[in-house]
Amino acid sequence: MRACDFWTTSGTVESAPFPIASLRLRPSRDPRANELQMMFPSGMRVDEQLAVADRVLAGVQRWRDQIAEVADRQRTAADELAAAREEIARLKAEREGGGDA
Repeated sequence: MRACDFWTTSGTVESAPFPIASLRLRPSRDPRANELQMMFPSGMRVDEQLAVADRVLAGVQRWRDQIAEVADRQRTAADELAAAREEIARLKAEREGGGDA
């Protein structure tokens, strides 16, 4: 099975504790949205469940870190652009005799 959906700000992630140890992902509150629920087979040892959960966590952490890196770059670029615009405005004002410097 393959299902694709788009995450929205109303998306949810829910989990249930051991012994069920399920993970439920719902990308939006839209009733038509796909939902993914992951559970372990009833006979799986808890140390095996932990190993799987660690792999899932590592993958989600990499995904999050990549998004954070792009967000940081965009913030930096926006800050640099704002600073450049301020400097241009200051230089124009200075050139036109409106500056104090």
